Amino acid sequence: MDERIKKLRKLLNLTQEDFASKIGLSRNFIAQIELKKKKPSDRTISDICREFRVNESWLRTGEGDMFQELPPEDEVAASISNVLEDINCDSSIYTLIKELLLKYDRLDPRSKKVIDEYADDIINGYIKKREER
Repeated sequence: MDERIKKLRKLLNLTQEDFASKIGLSRNFIAQIELKKKKPSDRTISDICREFRVNESWLRTGEGDMFQELPPEDEVAASISNVLEDINCDSSIYTLIKELLLKYDRLDPRSKKVIDEYADDIINGYIKKREER
């Protein structure tokens, strides 16, 4: 498993420090795993699979695809989730934005168009006010 964790980390182009911080561990612990001096707990394995959408079977045994297959709508949600986490939203704002985006995604095309036009008006008004300053 140690080699697969290292392979995953390198494929994601993450340092040990960056990889560790995303799953709440120390760089030293990841280094110890990669050096075969420590074994990851079930919780660590679960955290790696959740954070990086890794197939747990692949991580544990090397069998199957490296990454979990996600339906297109879940892939979009996962991408948005990653963006929100990267900008450090607090949990209530994160939850609100996520709910809004999921509800928007379920709208019919006509309703989406109305909301898109409304959002464009708000954004253009904001830009215009900033330019007037």
